[in-house]
Amino acid sequence: MVQEDIANLSLRQLAAGLGVSAAAVYRHFADRDDLLAEVARIGFERLEKQFEDAFDMTCPPADAPEATFRLRRLAEAYLGFADTEPALWRLIFSAQAEPFRGITPPEGCGGSYQYLPAALLGLHQTGIIPTQPNERDALFAWSAIHGAATLRAGLVPGALMPLTELATEVAERVIKSLK
Repeated sequence: MVQEDIANLSLRQLAAGLGVSAAAVYRHFADRDDLLAEVARIGFERLEKQFEDAFDMTCPPADAPEATFRLRRLAEAYLGFADTEPALWRLIFSAQAEPFRGITPPEGCGGSYQYLPAALLGLHQTGIIPTQPNERDALFAWSAIHGAATLRAGLVPGALMPLTELATEVAERVIKSLK
């Protein structure tokens, strides 16, 4: 099974790839959507782990350089995830994963969607951006980072610079736009 085919995966294909009967797979997953929701859950867990490694969301940044660093590291983590897990990245942001995206994370867990607002809030708290960021600011920033990942996945020449360089460029432009 080719990794790029996750969104088109059937339970029968999964069973054949694992060398088990289709009935065995149906004992664990009711249908294809159930399987994709589980794969999406795993994908979001992996992405959140990348974000956790980028910065500790529970502690505010100590100063402006740290706040800037957090946004760059978050962009780098997102772009890196898209590079190393392209099929999973496409799946978790596809229509097939929409039901899973609507599920509230367990209490005490911020979920991957909380990292970008936290990074933007840190920029405001350290005086880098003048107004407290809102949902539209977060959507703008995510669009910039996600767009860079999409262009990179499409092998668009301008997006194929080294990952750290691209993450830095995107983060700096997001900050400049929010000032």
